[in-house]
Amino acid sequence: MHVHHIERDPVGVAENGLENLTTLCRSCHSWIHQQSTRADAPVTLTEADLSVLLPQDIEILRYLADEGPAQTGKIADSLTAELSPTTVRERLAVLMGLDNQVETRDRQIVDQDVQTGAWGLTGQIEHSARGHIPSDPQALIQRVEDEQVRRALERGCNRQTVMDVLDISRRTTFHKQKRARAYDFPLAAFRRSGDGGQHPAGSTAGERESDPSSADADGQQQLDTVDDETEDARQPDHVVSEEPSEQSPVEDGEATLGEDGTELREQLETAITALQRISAEL
Repeated sequence: MHVHHIERDPVGVAENGLENLTTLCRSCHSWIHQQSTRADAPVTLTEADLSVLLPQDIEILRYLADEGPAQTGKIADSLTAELSPTTVRERLAVLMGLDNQVETRDRQIVDQDVQTGAWGLTGQIEHSARGHIPSDPQALIQRVEDEQVRRALERGCNRQTVMDVLDISRRTTFHKQKRARAYDFPLAAFRRSGDGGQHPAGSTAGERESDPSSADADGQQQLDTVDDETEDARQPDHVVSEEPSEQSPVEDGEATLGEDGTELREQLETAITALQRISAEL
């Protein structure tokens, strides 16, 4: 453990007084004195962006700018602070979905390659995961549920209600919300197409243009047709590998599904029906 001065020029106490001292592990102490600032970022960040981001996010941006696309574990190993791959993946999701969280930001700055799972600045990614409809059932059910949780919370639904209906932890609701902002799953397009595959409008973020308000309206109309009597059943969360699969990047996977298309449809309808019940309480 290292002794750290909370303030170098404290008011009302001595610099070396016990009130101005704390203990930190070696890596955290090093990170505090070396943490990145806005000036270190390879992209322009506004005050609104900084209200969402953390110093380690700027360090992640610097690494991607210098080294190019990389897997989560490699990014985690490069950071000054000792962060787990899971924590780094969550911060990458925040960076990827920054334009969907900060109203004044009109463009994405981080993306993930849907084929390799590598993260990079948008100009470095050839096959964008933004708006992609996975063919893998496990990834697909996760994307649908993430987007439904995001919409429920952003429309004012009580977070505790979401937790109770879906039988998930409070932290998981935040993680799903961040992940949904990052991947921006085209729920309306999926409901129209009825199966997995690439987003109808193309494979890269720069090629896609859509009307979000229209998509929301179409998606809600499709949700209204789901049978209200569908049985509400949930599978407990379980741990999957740290790195996303090559074809379908998945984080903190939910239930593993079989190849049966009927089972997949039932799972999707269960998740959608559960969130309809939340919407009915608003």
